[in-house]
Amino acid sequence: MVNIDTWMEAFSHKLKETFGPRLLFLGIQGSYGRGEATEDSDIDVVCVLDKADLADLEAYRALVRQMPEGEKACGFLCGVEELKSWPPYDLCSVVRDTRPVWGSWDALLPPLSREDLAQGVAIGASGLYHAAVHTYLYGEKEGWSAFLGEAHKSAFFVLRDCHELRTGKQIRTKGELLSLLEGEERAILAWALAPEGDEKEAFARLISWSGSLLGEKIL
Repeated sequence: MVNIDTWMEAFSHKLKETFGPRLLFLGIQGSYGRGEATEDSDIDVVCVLDKADLADLEAYRALVRQMPEGEKACGFLCGVEELKSWPPYDLCSVVRDTRPVWGSWDALLPPLSREDLAQGVAIGASGLYHAAVHTYLYGEKEGWSAFLGEAHKSAFFVLRDCHELRTGKQIRTKGELLSLLEGEERAILAWALAPEGDEKEAFARLISWSGSLLGEKIL
C-alpha cells in the first residue's frame, strides 16, 4: 500500500518545482486523509493554484503520471478565484475531509456558515433519497450491491455533517463516528464499513433515514 506521507511529500516537491509560489495549497482527502485506506484506495489530492488553465492542467497531469501508482490519483484542483466562488455548502465538505499537507486554507476560502453546512446535508440527503428510490424501482437486482456500496459511502459524509450540526463537534473518521451513533444511523454507517445483511433492509433503512432528514430542523 502507498505510504501516503512519503508520496505526498514527493508530489509536493514536484509541484513546487513546477509552479513555485503559484502553489497555494496542497492536501489529501478521502480514505488516505482519514487514515482508513486499503490497498485499493484512490489517492484523493486537493490542490489550489493561483489559476488553473489548460496548460496548468497538462503540467499537473504529467507530474501525477510520474508518481509511483499515479494511476490511483484523483481529487480536486482549481484556481483561487474559482475556490472563492465555489458553492459554500460543497466547500464545507471539502474542508472537513481534507488534511493539509502544504499551505493553509486561511485567506483562500469565503466565509463558511452553519447554514452552509446544513444546506449540504439537505442536498446530500435528497440525492441519496432520490437515488435509492430510483434504483430500487428501476435498477436490476444484480446491481444493487454496487449501488448500496456507493450510497453508503456517500451517507458517511451526510452523517458526519449531521453530527457536527447537532453537537458542534467535527469527526474525521468512520470508526470514531460509528462509536457516537445509535439506531438507524449507526446501522447505515456500519454497512458502509462492512456491507452485509439483507439488501432490501439496507434500501429501506437508507430511504427512511434520508427522507426523515429532509424534514429535520437541524439548524
